[in-house]
Amino acid sequence: MDLLELVAAGRATWCYTVSQECAKSSRVTGLEQLSLAPQIFGEPLMLETNAEYRDTQTFRAQLSKPGDRSSANLGEAESLAIMTNRGLGATFVTDDNGALGFAITHSIKHLTTWDLLKLLVRADKLTRDEAWEYVVILKGHHRRYMELRAQTSFFAWLESPLGLRFSP
Repeated sequence: MDLLELVAAGRATWCYTVSQECAKSSRVTGLEQLSLAPQIFGEPLMLETNAEYRDTQTFRAQLSKPGDRSSANLGEAESLAIMTNRGLGATFVTDDNGALGFAITHSIKHLTTWDLLKLLVRADKLTRDEAWEYVVILKGHHRRYMELRAQTSFFAWLESPLGLRFSP
């Protein structure tokens, strides 16, 4: 949460559904720090128009996989609907593969947790070792990117000009 606050710097926001998901998750052991999110992101944006409601449902259907519960991907879909309908020109931050693919397909500026870590190291806000500590905290060494599963390869990636390969 400290990194989100640093990156957000009073310029970030979130949607209502994500705020509710975050509040619920903050009651899970080990995720209590999520209760700090309202201080970082402020009042959530609400759906305001029929187009935003319609697009939220359309985007959620596009992001969902067979067997997903009805609320799956709702936060991502709501965020994307607000961004696209209001022309916010904001950057969408997600680690969800489906939402990331949607953002790429629709030319929406986007970042992942990994991108944020790399950005903070490049901006001298974090050292390589501190970034690795966050990866370990996030259990990132078990995530999908093979090149980031070992500290040496993570450090090499941090120093490279390359982004991560996206594979939906």
